[in-house]
Amino acid sequence: MTNIQVTKIKGVRITKSISVFDSRGTFVKVHPFREFENNLDSVAISINPRLGTIRGMHFQIEPFAEEKIISCIQGSVFDVIVDIRPQSHTFGKWASFELSDHNQVQAYLPKGIAHGFQTLQPDTIIQYCLSASYSPEAAYSINPIGELSINWPIKEFLISERDSGGLSLSTAAYKYAQSIEN
Repeated sequence: MTNIQVTKIKGVRITKSISVFDSRGTFVKVHPFREFENNLDSVAISINPRLGTIRGMHFQIEPFAEEKIISCIQGSVFDVIVDIRPQSHTFGKWASFELSDHNQVQAYLPKGIAHGFQTLQPDTIIQYCLSASYSPEAAYSINPIGELSINWPIKEFLISERDSGGLSLSTAAYKYAQSIEN
């Protein structure tokens, strides 16, 4: 498996998953978990029936900040990441790429990277391998429609109130910075 560095956002790696095909179907292995500083904590699945659904930009603060490996196991998404680490030279920058069951690309995201996506097909399923447990008190969202100026490809979209009412980038960065200082 070859790592491809995403140079716009420090520490993010895009890889191709390992797949084996035969008459029964396909077996896909996600990136090895040795990438995580900590052990794998959980696997989560996001099922998205509607085309144009936007989820994000999600992150957690310490002690629940997460490393993530994200892959699309059905359908496709316009995947977006933003660096909220104030001391990073890529702070405030965002990058996008397509994840799909066809291209079998997966993304490794270090702590301090907010993540979101928009479904490009109905019935899209995203898998997350996470290094920390979900904590409602530590979980936040940055508004994906506002100041980040992300050009979402599908203009008619579905988004939750929590996400559309999310934090500004500066508030998110402040919360993250405070959590790693304590």
